[in-house]
Amino acid sequence: MLKKWDVAPAPSEKNPGRHKLLIKGEMKDIFLIVKKLGSLCSRPEKTSGDYNFIIYISRLEMDTLKKLKAITSELSGPVAAAETDSAFAGEPAPFDSPKPKLKTGPEPAPKPAEQARPAPGPAPKPAEQARPAPEPAPKPVEQPRPAPQPAADSPAITARPGRNFVPSATSRGKKEEVPAPAAAAPAPVEASGSSRIKARWSMELPLIPTYSFQTLVAGSHNRFAHAASMAVVENPGVIYNPLLVFGLPGTGKTHFVNSISYGLSASIGQSNIFVTDGIKLSKGVELAIKEGGLERLEELFAKVKVLIIDDIHLLMISESNKKYISKWLNDFAAQNKQIVVTSVFPPKALAGLEDAVGFQFTQGWMVDLKVPAAQAYKAILNQLMQGLDVKLSEEEAAAIFAGSLMPFNEVSKTLDNMKKLEKFVVNAMNTLTHAQLLDMLIGFGETPVDAAITEEDTHHASAWQPAAQDAWFKWGIFYPKSMRREAEFALFTLHERGKELGLNTEWSQVFMEEYDSDELYGIPFKIGNYASERNVNGAIILGPQSTSALGAQEAEFRHITFKILDSFLVKPAWLPAEKLKSKAAYTKILMDLV
Repeated sequence: MLKKWDVAPAPSEKNPGRHKLLIKGEMKDIFLIVKKLGSLCSRPEKTSGDYNFIIYISRLEMDTLKKLKAITSELSGPVAAAETDSAFAGEPAPFDSPKPKLKTGPEPAPKPAEQARPAPGPAPKPAEQARPAPEPAPKPVEQPRPAPQPAADSPAITARPGRNFVPSATSRGKKEEVPAPAAAAPAPVEASGSSRIKARWSMELPLIPTYSFQTLVAGSHNRFAHAASMAVVENPGVIYNPLLVFGLPGTGKTHFVNSISYGLSASIGQSNIFVTDGIKLSKGVELAIKEGGLERLEELFAKVKVLIIDDIHLLMISESNKKYISKWLNDFAAQNKQIVVTSVFPPKALAGLEDAVGFQFTQGWMVDLKVPAAQAYKAILNQLMQGLDVKLSEEEAAAIFAGSLMPFNEVSKTLDNMKKLEKFVVNAMNTLTHAQLLDMLIGFGETPVDAAITEEDTHHASAWQPAAQDAWFKWGIFYPKSMRREAEFALFTLHERGKELGLNTEWSQVFMEEYDSDELYGIPFKIGNYASERNVNGAIILGPQSTSALGAQEAEFRHITFKILDSFLVKPAWLPAEKLKSKAAYTKILMDLV
């Protein structure tokens, strides 16, 4: 039962309209609130004092407030409802009233509670979600791909053989000097006597309450990973240590990371589990070295019992952070503390990273995740659609998603964007089905159009300029060398598409920056550094030409770039070069950025 809740302004430099929702209740209450409010919510964070959870709400408009009060009334007892209603004797001012003034300093970060994180509330289980007994999982047969070894001055990131667009040591130099965004997420603070590093850069990866073993569909595509993960939860540090889970983007690695963390929290407490990713860990150690925070990190890693690192292939090893990361990893293994890591690339491709960091991630158990078979895919897809109240017929769902086996990270993002679009364009005079809204985003009904820019296109684009204003939303665009005309056309078309949809697309155009699409090293990190340096909310990337070096690896280039921008708290949007004249592509960009 929800005991009490409150809402207070929590403006940031990038979002003056942000509010914080403070809750005293159970994890199942949080699960329902996040499910109902959807994309407006941040990931829940543990706190202490009168409340034990905090959720940031990007916009608290009147309809959102009414929905929130309705949800909390369902969850609250009579006393709690009376207490929390008193906090809303006066409704928030409309959003055309003056914005709350920003504080001169950063808002204090909430302290995580001492108690263990409870398991997420019950969620509907698909029919085939029988949990297999935790039995030793055989090591999968690795693909015999020769992995390139990094040169002496190359980065400690190893890509799939022949796909080396990862950063070099020199390209990382600029990143190490760039301050983190001023409006970073609240930095984790003290927990169980240890001190989470208090820096502008948050090292911990926020957990997703809907990603648990209860919502994980088990099948032949993830059976060994499921068994190994359950064994880790029941006996951490015993057999499956380190546990390496690898697979293509969208096959469920992040779901396993969250499920293991929630499963372990019931027995050892969430404060004894440190969840991060390769970018956050390596960048956080660099900042701790510069800002005198190493002692706090040493104390933290001495006390936590489980270290979980998502996307280990994005770990950036430098001469300054290497000895600390290597020491902590080896200490964990020597003390039988559990280590769990995930990777997009197979184990043999991590050989260079292992040499650089001085730790063998493949010394324990390695389990892979595959793209699920048709039946399991449909079960997972139906679960995602039910969670967001998406209404598609079986034929529509098959045609839009299942036919192409769209990766589930893209499915989730597309469904979230569709729900956003629905709020903007569906009204009494304009009723659209969910299938029609998805067509507006994906463009499966569009007639292919030649993407080449004409003189007329250039004339229209050059005649348009974004409004000169100091809007709170700031973005920029990255484009391949020799494609500035295309970038200008993209910005013009984006503005026009926003007007067609009735959206307010006024923004501050901060920069137009080119990148070298024939440079294989470091471009994703250069993009992240530059966007962070210019303090933008969002970044549009015009994809590389198909004939370029990066064009041959566009999917992986996009994946890594998005991961880095997300870590810098910059919203990413991608425009494929061949979709310069696709209305759906611009609709998707707008939904990615709003």
